[in-house]
This record gives sequence, C-alpha cells and structure tokens, in this order.
Amino acid sequence: MLPFVVAQKLDQGVTNSIVARLTLQNFELLQNCAIAKDKTETIQAIYLSELTPKLLRLSQIHDTLRADIESKDAGYKPPGKGATSVVLPQVMQLEEECRNYLYEAKNFLRDLLKVFNLLFGTSFEEASEWTMGKKPKPSVVTFAEANFQNQPDHIRYLQQLPRCIDPFVKMRNAVEHPGGHSGDLVIRNFRFEPDGKLSAPDWRRDKDGQTEYSPVSIVEDMRVGVHNLLTLAEDILVMWAVDHAAVPGLMGIGVIPKANRNPACPIKYKMERHDEVVGQIAGLAKVSPGRAEARPART
Repeated sequence: MLPFVVAQKLDQGVTNSIVARLTLQNFELLQNCAIAKDKTETIQAIYLSELTPKLLRLSQIHDTLRADIESKDAGYKPPGKGATSVVLPQVMQLEEECRNYLYEAKNFLRDLLKVFNLLFGTSFEEASEWTMGKKPKPSVVTFAEANFQNQPDHIRYLQQLPRCIDPFVKMRNAVEHPGGHSGDLVIRNFRFEPDGKLSAPDWRRDKDGQTEYSPVSIVEDMRVGVHNLLTLAEDILVMWAVDHAAVPGLMGIGVIPKANRNPACPIKYKMERHDEVVGQIAGLAKVSPGRAEARPART
C-alpha cells in the first residue's frame, strides 16, 4: 500500500500538529474502521484539501498578529517627563486580518459539517447549524441529544459548542451584516487608557447598544479558536470511530499524551487493540464481561 501523500498538497509537513492530526491521524483512523472506500476517500479529501489549509491559514494569521503585537508592545517607549508627544504603536491591517480570520473560521465550520453529514447521515449546511437549528432541521447539538443517547460523553462534549464556536460565527455574521441580527463587530488597535497605560488590540461584539461578547484579546481569542477548531475536527471523527472499529470489541481509540507524541508526527489519537480482550481470546488473561472500550479524551 502506498503511503499517504500530504506534503505535496500542503505547504507544511506532518511535523506541524495541525497537518499531522487532520491528515495522517484521521486517515489511519478511517483505515481501521468499517466504512465504504468511496466514503473514506471523500472524507480524506475534505480533511486534506479543505479543512487543513483553512486551519493552517487561521494559525498563520494568529502567529503573524501575535508576533507583530508583541514586537510593538516590547518596543513602545513611554513619554519622558515634559514630553509633548508620544508615538502610539499600531498594527497595520489589523481589521483586515481579523475579518480574514473570521471568514476562514466560519468556512472551516461549514466544511466540517460535510464530514459530520457523511459520518452520521445528516444534511447540515450552514456554520451556524452547529448550535442553531434551521427549521425544520435541528442543530447539530439538538441532533446529538436525540440520537447519541448511548454515548452521553458525545452529547456533553457537543453541548460545549455554543461557548466554543458561536462567538466566531456571530462575529463573522456581524461583519457580513453590520447592525443586523448579530450586531456589530468592534475592533480596537493599540490605544491609551484614561490612566495613560497602553492597551493591546482587542475585539468585542455589540448589539442594540449592549456588549454581547466582552472585549477580549484578539490574539488570545484567535489562539483558543485554532485549538477549538482543531479539537472539534478530530473529535467528530473519533465520536463516530468509537462505534465503528473494523474489528468491534478488539480495537478502540487510544489517546497519546502530549508529552509522549512524536515531534516528527505529533498525532493525538490512534486505533489500537484492546490487549485485555486479545489476551482473553488467547487464554492469557481474564477480564470482566462486557465490551472493553477506550474513551476519547477531550483535552
């Protein structure tokens, strides 16, 4: 069998955790699951050609802004005694990059729905449908609450989505339709506070004269966003794979602790044999009755 080709499709290789976890990790999980070949190839193509490039772009925007902001903050010199002027540092194209980030994040969530649809037989389309139903269809969260009763961990995990991804969807909607249902996005560059202290760039979302999403550091919010989107993109597949191992009862999802991941390919999840079950079959071990199952971690 030929190895997966990743480096030729992307400008970064599998030493990058985003590339490793959304491509090789997920491709290997699929190879160890009971799934039709054509569906596997379609899902692989979505991860490789749509999701991974978008998340790399999000990470790049964050890294570039962070470096610029830290550099300007470190280089700022408060005015000396008796000074009549002071130079206020500014991040060039801050608003454009913020809008680009939100655009890529919303499209990432929309494309990830394609994977969810293929795995769970649904027909979601819009990024907002992860948490907000579009009549007559429920949201992904509501769908999970009705259909994942045998996997309560999955339900609890997806119920976190309103807090984790809604801010980015609504901020992007505010950019596309200012003053509309999602209100307005307010982006602030470096500025002086009333006490004279320099404050780093932040953003918030206002609606009807009220702040619905409190001012938060742009670079910190972007960092959290990249982490949450990466985690969601791999956990959607893990949720499905837990119940669709190629050899049910003998294989399950294992988690590689962060400290033990291979720097050359830092994957997080892997499909592995349940040693206690294999031992039972071989007559080498005695285990309690019932299905052995490795639960996915949500870290």
